[in-house]
Parts: sequence; C-alpha cells; structure tokens
Amino acid sequence: MAPGMTQTETQGADASPDRFSSDTIEAVTQVREACARIIETKCPGSKAVTAVSDAFGIHRKLAWQVVKVAYADDPFIATRHMPPSKSMRSWLKSAKVAGIEGELIENAREAFERLEVVIKTHAGSRAEFEMLIESVGQASDTQTEEKWRQHAFLGNSYTLGVQCRVLMSLNVLMPSEDKADFFHSVQVRGLMGYRQTRPNVRWVVNQSVLIDDDQKDGTGMTRQPIDADGAARCGGVPVISDFCSDPMPALRRVEVDQGMMQDELLSGEVGLTGQRTLVTGEILRNVAPTYASSEGRRAHFGVGVRIPTEMLQFDLFVYKGLFGDVEREVRVFSELVTDITFDEKDEIRVSDDVKRLGMGVSLAQAQDIPGYTDLARSVFGRLNADPGDYELYRIRMAYPPMPATVVYRHPMLPKGERG
Repeated sequence: MAPGMTQTETQGADASPDRFSSDTIEAVTQVREACARIIETKCPGSKAVTAVSDAFGIHRKLAWQVVKVAYADDPFIATRHMPPSKSMRSWLKSAKVAGIEGELIENAREAFERLEVVIKTHAGSRAEFEMLIESVGQASDTQTEEKWRQHAFLGNSYTLGVQCRVLMSLNVLMPSEDKADFFHSVQVRGLMGYRQTRPNVRWVVNQSVLIDDDQKDGTGMTRQPIDADGAARCGGVPVISDFCSDPMPALRRVEVDQGMMQDELLSGEVGLTGQRTLVTGEILRNVAPTYASSEGRRAHFGVGVRIPTEMLQFDLFVYKGLFGDVEREVRVFSELVTDITFDEKDEIRVSDDVKRLGMGVSLAQAQDIPGYTDLARSVFGRLNADPGDYELYRIRMAYPPMPATVVYRHPMLPKGERG
C-alpha cells in the first residue's frame, strides 16, 4: 500500500452502552458482590489466594479465580476469570462446609444463575461469550489478542493454502533531492519463510500500474526498483536478488486489467521442503509534501496484510526532522469493506505499540530474520544514504489480522512548524 495523507476523520458521537455490555455488567456485578461477601466473612484479614485456598479447602487455581472475580478492577476482566458452573458449585459447597451462612451462599448461587442466563442470551457457547467479553472490554492486552488471532492464522493457512513465518516491511522516508519539501518512500517487502499448505497455489505479491511515457507529466509520483538488475532478470518484478532464496523463487508478471500489472509467486512444493523467501524493493519518488497543505491532515504509512503470517515486522526509517517533532502511533484498518480505508469505523483494536529504537541500524536486529541488519545496510547503500541520519521505528505484531492494513499514523504539521 502506498503511503498517503487524509483529512482528520470525523469522530462519531459516543455510542450508548449496548445490551450485551449492560446485561453483562449488571450480572457480573451481582456475582462479584456475592463472592466478596463470602470471602470477607471467612477471610477478614487477608484476601490473598493462599488464604482463600486454605480457608475454604479448595485448589489454588479455583481460589485465584474467585479472588479475581471478586476484586478485579474491571468487571470484564473479572468475567474472563469466572469459574465454570461445576467449579462454582464446588466452591459454594466448600463455603457451606466452612460455615458460611445459607443466605450468602444462596445469593451467590442466584447471582451466578443470572449470569448463566446472560451467557445463553447473548452467546451460543461459553467460548463465544469469552470472545465477546475480550472484544468489548476496555482492558485489552496483547496476549489475549494474539490468542484469538492465532486461531485465525491457523484457519486461514488451511483455507488459503499458504502461510508465512515473517511478513517483513522496511520503509525509508527520505527528502526529495529534486522537488522541494517533498519526500521519497522506499518500500522493501519480504515474505520470509513462505510455504504452501496445499499444492497448486499461486500468490500475488505485488500489484502496480504501468503508465506510458507519453502520459507522464513529470509532476506525479514515480516508481523504480531498488535492484534494477534483479528486476530485469525477473521480468520486471522488483526483487532484491541477494536476499531471496537460492534458487530464486519462481515468479511471473502478468497484465490483469488495463495496465494493472500483477506479480505472482508460482506454486512450489508443499511444507518445509518448499519454503521460500522473497524480498522486493521499490523507490516511490516524490510521494507528497512533508507538511500539511490544509488543517487537520494526517500521514499514514502502511503495509497490507493479505497472507496468514506468524509475525509482522514493520520498520520505518525516517530522515531526521523530515516531518518535524510528531508522535507516531499504530493503527490497523480492516479491508473487508474496501482495500483503502482510514475510517475509524473500519479500525481493528490492537494493544501493540510503536517502538522508537534510535538512529541508524545498530539496533535493527531481528531474532526471526537472519541477516536483517545486512539487508538494511544494503538498502541504504543502494540509496547512497547515511543510515545515521535516520531514526528507526518498529511495529512487531504476532498473527496480524487479515485482510487489513497496519499503519504508522502521525499528524502533519504546517510548513512553518516543522522546526
């Protein structure tokens, strides 16, 4: 996906709580209060897991669950730890043996039954209810998100017939030398450890539009391969030969629709014996101005995720001061409705963040991409640019959602405020 700028998106009014959220909060609050009363009656001094386990004669895991249910700050987090029905009945039975009065136990039982009714009303199973809870709750975390995204990765790998160990994107944003206050974007993409899970699968790795020389007016963005010799040997596919598998993965470039060219990775062996690595790179020249041409504009620099992958590594090298002092954030937008969108309604919530790693390539190592710093140095060498002039930002996201676009976003500053 080419980088671009958009006007500030319209922020919709805050939606009122939906029925699922309100029903769940009400039911969980009643369970929490009932559990807390039982715990505090038997354990007035300490609410530690060990104290609860010893007081009621229950397993530490169950004690940990009921403590979480009773005292977690967020009711949705409390619901994640809710014991199953059998375990809850076991705890209430142990509470009765421990001397808790019948009214407190009956209140807890009724509260839990009300929660079970909420679960059956809003979800087809306990697993679906947990997914709803983890999607709606405000206190999201990367571990939970990765758990669900891994399920999608496995299913998509089987369904689509391909998967990738690392989807790599290395972007360099550099000042234009021939157009004042414009920038070039260098886009290096890599399918690292690409393999098929079923035979006879082709995979589209790039699409581009070829424009006739007579149509060029010299003012728009142009593209050129980083490795011109490699691209010539591969029929125009902009490979960086030195960092691809040996032998070179089988590729072809075909015209699919009125000047739209499509680069395809052809079918190979299934499984590890057919594993391949493909790295491509292009320079997009004179993409856009480095400043805001109107109020409220934002820059988006993104990579499309259209293959099941275990890990996305998205590095952004930015020339010092190119856009001024701006704060970068990660955003993910679903492509189910349209393949280019920065609309908040299409946003997929993630807990991953942007890491600021410093100047140059000294901290660019990646444990799952052997020789990555060599690749980065090679790219800067081909650009005749000093990596010490560029600051590195990184997004690493396990099992990124697809089809989606993962973007760096930052505000565009007026021309006189970039410093």
